[in-house]
Formats: sequence, C-alpha cells, structure tokens
Amino acid sequence: MKENPMVKVPLDLNEAFVDRHAETDPLTGAPIADPVLSGMSNAVKLAREQATVLANFEAAALADRTQTPEANLLRIANAAGKTGKRVAVQLDAARTRAKTEIANIQKRTGSPPPPKDSLALAMEAEIRARLANMLPKDRAAAIAKAKAENNETIIAAVLRGPAMLVGMGEAEQNAIKHHYRMRFHAADYARLERLNKAVDAMERPGRLFVSLVRSAEDSPSARLAAINTRAVEEAAAAHAREA
Repeated sequence: MKENPMVKVPLDLNEAFVDRHAETDPLTGAPIADPVLSGMSNAVKLAREQATVLANFEAAALADRTQTPEANLLRIANAAGKTGKRVAVQLDAARTRAKTEIANIQKRTGSPPPPKDSLALAMEAEIRARLANMLPKDRAAAIAKAKAENNETIIAAVLRGPAMLVGMGEAEQNAIKHHYRMRFHAADYARLERLNKAVDAMERPGRLFVSLVRSAEDSPSARLAAINTRAVEEAAAAHAREA
C-alpha cells in the first residue's frame, strides 16, 4: 500500500507575514525590538519549523519498509498530534499576550486621566449634560471645536462614560477616541495599530498549521490503520486467551 504524503508545508506558513508589521528605524530601516510582536513571530516560526520537521518525518516513515504501512501511518499520526499540541501552546500564548497588551493600550489611551477632585468631576458631568441637550448639529460643532483646540476637558467628558450620556452614538464616540489616541498618544496608537495587524497576520499561519496537523493526525488512512491495528490486537488477545 503506497501512501501519498499528507503533510505539505504551505508558503503562507511563515513568520515574515508577522514581521512586516514591526516598527522600523527610519534611518537604518532595521526592525525595532518589540517583545510582544517578536513573541508572535517566534511562535509562527516554530510552527513553520515543526511543520517542516513533520513533513520530513512523514517522508521517512512512508519510505520505511521495516514497518507495515499501517504502523507507519500511526507513527505519523502520533508525531503530528504531539507536534500540534506543542506548537499550539506557543501560538496560543503569543496570541493571548498580544491581546492582553492591546487591551492594556486601549484602556490606557482611551481617555484623558480621571478628574483629580470633585469639582472637576462635577464639571465633566455638566459638560456631558450640556452636550446631550444640544441639537446634533450644534453638538457636532462644539466637539469639532474641542478637537481642533485639543481641549482635553471637553474631550474627557465625551470619552469618560457611555456615548448615550452625551447624546451621541457609539460610532461617533469611537471616532473621537481615535482622534484622541492619535493626537495625545501617537506612539502608543502606532504600536496599537501594529499589534492589531500582527495578530491578524498571525491568524492565517495558525489556521494553516492546525489544518496541516489534522491532515496527518486524523486522515482517513490513519483512522483505517488504527481500526485495523486494533482489530489485529483484539484478535491476538482473543487467541491468547483460548490457548
């Protein structure tokens, strides 16, 4: 029984798709270290390397005439399962770390610092009430003026609380939050964008790796080989009991 290779390492299973989102030095063009992004890159690199190891192991096992074809298929399936679990841990850890960092940046840069006293807090509430009572056109003009003047007091009142308290929709509030991050937290905002793009870039290689492992671990041939092996083992056990 000649089996065709099931493990084929796709070109898109490559850390270069993550690396392209790294910050670079404007003078030298060299990547600037970011441990979170590097963690994602390293996880995808591990997936690529281990997929290549698995493909080479599969080729060697299928060519091994000292074992039965069924035994070789089971060796490949077992190796794929172990490889998949080992790499999945690293992929999940890198993704979780990136998501946590993204959430931290979003929280830290979502609005100006909180009021330092009750007077400032009351003023924020008054600003929100005034904005909520304005006509949409007048409210938009007031907020546009605050943005143009970088008026953190008004911007903070708009951002610190549900959008409905100001009489606007969530999409409008998110647009103001976007402006605030770009204006007052430019470096954090740029990093946030890079990390989000890197997480998205990591998804496809991750899915490709999972699919590759499953093709070897749970192929129809591997399942049939497992069934045949169990049948032989059960028959041998039954024969031993009768002997």
